[in-house]
Amino acid sequence: METYSAIGIMSGSSLDGVDIALCSFNRENGRWSFEIEKAVTYPYTEEWKIKLQDLPNKDKQEIAATDTAYGQLLSEMVNDFLKDLPDKPDLIASHGHTIFHEPEKGYTLQIGNGQIIADATGILTINNFRQKDIELGGQGAPLVPIGDELLFNEYDFCLNIGGIANISYRDNNQRIAFDVCPANQMLNYLSRQLGASYDKNGAFAQLGKLNKQLFEALNGDLYYRKEKPKSLSNQYVTNAFISKTEMADASVEDKLYTVVKHIAYQVNKSIAHLPVGNLLITGGGAHNKFLVKAITLETGMNVIVPEKEIVDFKEALIFAFMGILRMKNETNCLSSVTGAREDSCCGVINKP
Repeated sequence: METYSAIGIMSGSSLDGVDIALCSFNRENGRWSFEIEKAVTYPYTEEWKIKLQDLPNKDKQEIAATDTAYGQLLSEMVNDFLKDLPDKPDLIASHGHTIFHEPEKGYTLQIGNGQIIADATGILTINNFRQKDIELGGQGAPLVPIGDELLFNEYDFCLNIGGIANISYRDNNQRIAFDVCPANQMLNYLSRQLGASYDKNGAFAQLGKLNKQLFEALNGDLYYRKEKPKSLSNQYVTNAFISKTEMADASVEDKLYTVVKHIAYQVNKSIAHLPVGNLLITGGGAHNKFLVKAITLETGMNVIVPEKEIVDFKEALIFAFMGILRMKNETNCLSSVTGAREDSCCGVINKP
């Protein structure tokens, strides 16, 4: 039996904070199993939230300086996380924080300098997981489906609801995955207008009603006419979707209700051609009971929300797993998902 341990670091588009998970992996007779040993979310300070939100509009020098500063921030978080652990893991796998993601133009940028993390922690660090796939003609996203394929294959569908909702499933004997629609990025944006950082359990949304005009405008977006593979960028969500909610003549509660219904509608549309099965929901949106209920009603699937640790740290877990596969030089990025010319082994290795 092969045994490995790795730390996965994830920062999503909803800017909640940095998820850090220490995970152990075993492979026996070709089958992988895992355990999350310890997991912590380090919230961003208000200063870092603003900095990361504004960074796409800054010049190259400021982006480069923030890449360094963010690498130092992640190092401090990891060193704090490691304090009470008896042994160091085999590696750190860091997704970083996405600033640009424009696969059609051939580039993507996740800041958080990997060499700084490796030097500050003394642990081999792998980062920049998306660029190689883009160079192979892929979307560089989503990356998590390799974990769905090898760690969560007992589920028919894996839906992750973060800032953007993405789904993965097997069809015609291959793993298919894509970004479905904007999710928490929109819900959190609207919730902030009501003085809350997010809509807990959909409490605000439940006070609203459907705004048909907004619902149709959201569903009419050009993104939904694109063929798979496809992925959404934060910039596109802001420019195309959030702007539509801004233009709508409706209360914030009505907008929240309509966005929830929009998410449920698009999730159903993405899997309606497949037989009813088990749908695993993870990510921050899995805590929103109103949203989960809307998806359950719309899809008619057997919806499963797992234990909190999997809900909150599945992406960090899978990045840790991707790091192990990278270290072993095995496929960790699927062309059936990204549209690249071939499967690949992605990630840049930084030795301390």
